[in-house]
Amino acid sequence: MVALRRSLIVAALAGGAAAFTAPCGVPALRSERPATCGVHMGKDAADGPFTPIVKVAKTLIGDKALDKIRGNVIGQHSKVIAAFCDSSGSAIGKIALKQLYELADTNHNGLIEKGELKSALLMLGFTHLGDAQIDGIFARADKDGNTEIDFEEFMAEAPKTLRTNLTKLAKTNGNDLGFLS
Repeated sequence: MVALRRSLIVAALAGGAAAFTAPCGVPALRSERPATCGVHMGKDAADGPFTPIVKVAKTLIGDKALDKIRGNVIGQHSKVIAAFCDSSGSAIGKIALKQLYELADTNHNGLIEKGELKSALLMLGFTHLGDAQIDGIFARADKDGNTEIDFEEFMAEAPKTLRTNLTKLAKTNGNDLGFLS
């Protein structure tokens, strides 16, 4: 019986997000966030659409059991992010990074300027990044110091930047959705 309840809770937590998207199936765009990532757990966590489910789960199975389930889900999600970032050297990974590069290069000159990088990072949802952090990413990527990122420089820096910021984005989204309540 306990296993069934746990399975139902995990299914609700993992699969219920579709019920909270816009009617056309496209999630609403986020507003810009401050440069700090304000993720809290427990009584200090943000309320979101999943908060009622999380509170029921706590009542049914207890805080410790829920924390264990949450830890397992977060661990699996972290593995997915790592696998995606580690695939950057594969044929499919190179295609994905090429597409990201072309989307970031909004003036289509074959190079990414700092403003284009900032816009691209914000479009990806990395609104937790401030100007200083974006400047740091740009400086790390611009190996030759010509104030532009060419494709080879992008290919070298993108996996690290994506890994770090996809993880931060996942934490922020989990908080915003109420999974950490």
